[in-house]
Amino acid sequence: MDKDDKKPTKSKKKKLTPKQEKFARNVASGMKQVDAYRDAYDTQTTNKNSQRVRAYVESTKSNVADMIADLKARAEQGVVWTREMAMTALLDTYKLARDQNHAQGATGALKELNAMYGFNEATKINIGGQKGNPIIIAPEEKDI
Repeated sequence: MDKDDKKPTKSKKKKLTPKQEKFARNVASGMKQVDAYRDAYDTQTTNKNSQRVRAYVESTKSNVADMIADLKARAEQGVVWTREMAMTALLDTYKLARDQNHAQGATGALKELNAMYGFNEATKINIGGQKGNPIIIAPEEKDI
């Protein structure tokens, strides 16, 4: 067997321990490193400064750092709803409703698209009192 016939070896990433995984998830969710460390590990016998150092060291381990970065990236992709995504969804909804002769669905999608792009008339907002009556503010009584 030639050395060229050998299968390329995959670099094996060290698997995270349950505590490392908990730490990584905590950090990725926005928790401070030291708080994430305290939550994941037994820290009763270590002082606060040691906890900070250990949290930093833990966060710099390649497998932990990779998981934190991956979780943050996934969170951003799943949570962020962009204007472009909304527009695409509304266009798809409009096309589907139109193709199925569903006038109410098509009209609703068009209304939302028009509102999104500011094609609607300016809306009058009543900042008056009940039933459109003006709010009357009594003048302050002066001390005599």
